[in-house]
Amino acid sequence: MTTQPGIAEATSAWTDPAGWQSLLDRERHLFEPMIEGASVGFVTRESADRGSGEMLVWRRADGATRVERQSFGGFADCPVALLFVAEPGSLEAVHERLHDNALGTLKLQLRSGATLLYVIAPKRKLLDDGYEDFVEALGLAFLGACR
Repeated sequence: MTTQPGIAEATSAWTDPAGWQSLLDRERHLFEPMIEGASVGFVTRESADRGSGEMLVWRRADGATRVERQSFGGFADCPVALLFVAEPGSLEAVHERLHDNALGTLKLQLRSGATLLYVIAPKRKLLDDGYEDFVEALGLAFLGACR
């Protein structure tokens, strides 16, 4: 198997769409409020630093959230609303917990700084497009106490 640009090591965390899809199906209640086309992406720190590579994307389409891969061309032209930038081993740690606490592990990766979250879309768009439940499930109360 050849390694894709931006995927430092082709690990199952980056190449397991069926595993990620099972997580998205199980946690569908977090994604159902999102509009068609709403999406979050994951890239390696290497890809983010270089401004190019490949991205793992969770996108709403046809009433469900699907796993895709697509090109990452840097922050200026990023096609997702939320971008997770993973240090080596970070997404693998989440992937190891796909069947029991993956989102909790993602939350821990965010808190420890092993994964960084870049909010690409404006806050109002995130609210309008239904991201609130997903963001709050990660312990990120970006909306504040007053709305």
